Amino acid sequence: MASSDVNYSFREKAILRSLSENSRAPLSSVAKDAKCSRITVVKYIRELVRRYDIRFIVEVDEDKLGFNQRHIVIVRFLKKPSMKKLKEIFCNDPLVSNAYYCEGDFGLILHVVTPDPMDYIIWESLLPGKLGDFNVEIYPSELMLTNFGYLPISGELVYRASKNINRMDKEIISALNKDGRASSVKLSKELKINRTTLHYRIFTLFKKGIIKRLTIAVNRPPMDYVIAFAVNYNFNRTSQLRAIKVRKYYQTFDKDMPLLNSFQLLAPMSGSYRFFGIGIFHNREEAIEFAIKSHREIYSEENVQIKQARVTGLVKGLYPFRNLDMVEHYRKFEWDRNR
Repeated sequence: MASSDVNYSFREKAILRSLSENSRAPLSSVAKDAKCSRITVVKYIRELVRRYDIRFIVEVDEDKLGFNQRHIVIVRFLKKPSMKKLKEIFCNDPLVSNAYYCEGDFGLILHVVTPDPMDYIIWESLLPGKLGDFNVEIYPSELMLTNFGYLPISGELVYRASKNINRMDKEIISALNKDGRASSVKLSKELKINRTTLHYRIFTLFKKGIIKRLTIAVNRPPMDYVIAFAVNYNFNRTSQLRAIKVRKYYQTFDKDMPLLNSFQLLAPMSGSYRFFGIGIFHNREEAIEFAIKSHREIYSEENVQIKQARVTGLVKGLYPFRNLDMVEHYRKFEWDRNR
C-alpha cells in the first residue's frame, strides 16, 4: 500500500495543499479549498502545526540571489559519530543550510550553498579535517536544477546573497522564513517599515522571481520512513526515453491528493552522483519498493547504481516536506524550461 493510500481526512490534505502552495493564503481561501468554515480552518491549522511541527517559510530562487554554488555532499562514516557531535560541528557552519543524519549506505547528507566558488572549494577542502576522527568517505555533487521539490534556505544564509537584493529585502525574506503567516502588522513592526512599503517590497520580490513561493516545511511527518537515494547511470542512446518514463512515474505516483507528496525532492546532479531524491513512506518495504526497485527497473539498461539510506534525524535546518500538485508542477516546469 502506498503512502498516499492511508486514510487521512480530506480537510487535512486540502489545508496542507493550500498552505504548501501559499502559506499566506487568506483563511477564506483555505476554507474554500477545504470545504469548511474559517473557524474550522483555524482549528485545523493550529492542530496540524502542533502535530506535524509545521514551519511557514519562503522558497527562493537561489540563482536569482547569486547562489550559483549548490552542492549535495554525501558522507559515509567508517566510525559513526553521534548526531549531537555533528550538530556541534555544523551548527554554526555558514555554508551548510541543511544537514540530515542517516542510517544505511551513507551516514550524513549536507546541503551546501554559497555565491562564491572559492568559498565552496575551501569549505570542501576543510571538511575531511572537520570529520577526521570518524574515517570518512566524502562524495560531493553539484545540484544542477530541481525537477521537483526544494531544500529550504536559512534566513541567515539569505544575508550572504550576492545580487538582485538589498539589505531591507534580505531582512524581509529572513522574517518571512521565521513565520511566513505572521500578520503584516507584526512584520512591519519587527522590520520598522510601514505596511504599504512591506507589501510593495514583497510584491517586487515575487515579480523579480526571487521569492518563488511562500510555503511550508513539515518537520514531523506521520510517514515513518524517510528515504534518501543517490543514483549513477551509464547513459546510452535510448536513455532519454527512460528518463521520460521515470518522470511520468514520479508525476503520477500519488494517484489522489496525498497528505504529503511521496516524493519530496527530485534533482539531477553532476559529480559523484547523477541524481538525488528524497521520499517519505510509512515503512521500509514501501520505500524500497517504490523509490529504489522501481528506479532500478526503469533504468535496467543503464547499469544503474543506487546508494540509499534512511534519514533518521535533523542535524541542521529543516526538512523539505509539503504537499504540492505534482502534475501541475511538472507542467509548469516543462513550460518554464522550454521558454
